[in-house]
Amino acid sequence: MAETATSYTFGYRRVSSVKQSYERQTKVLHDAGIPEDRIFEDKMSGKYASRPEFDKLLKQVRPGDSVVVSSLDRFGRTTLHILQTIEELASRGVEVRSLKPGEQFEGITGKLILTIMAAIAEWERENINERAAEARAARDANGIKRVRPKTALTPDTVDAIRALRAAGKTIGYIVSNQKVSRASVYRALGAA
Repeated sequence: MAETATSYTFGYRRVSSVKQSYERQTKVLHDAGIPEDRIFEDKMSGKYASRPEFDKLLKQVRPGDSVVVSSLDRFGRTTLHILQTIEELASRGVEVRSLKPGEQFEGITGKLILTIMAAIAEWERENINERAAEARAARDANGIKRVRPKTALTPDTVDAIRALRAAGKTIGYIVSNQKVSRASVYRALGAA
């Protein structure tokens, strides 16, 4: 991938624990021509939407840039999370590229892969919703009431949410960045 004077290619590598090594991912990224000073790395599970170095990468990339990973599962643990990350980067004009064979998005095959991933992500969402509904029904059947505590939005959080949205950040990004619920984000934006 050729860089221009205004676009850059960044790499991202992640392992789930301190016992694991970046060695294989590093070799693949270096072989793709990505210098070490443009590779961001995290040692933590992919289940977390917010990861320190990945958050730094998201702040640094600009439209026209590319983010390269050894495989798409470096972005997250579930298809839904991976797809949300790809969609967020694409909405900002940032290209995502996987170096794993079969995970390229160019041409008709790439579109097919993204369509399949979107279908799997939708299936995961529906399964999550179904399990949550079953759990609620079981609680109701057993007479257990669950009261969700209301989160008080501080004026500073409301200001931060509005600033992030004005800067073009997605709702998902704001939720992750501010560690609040989607409902809280919409509440803060609706009170404008």
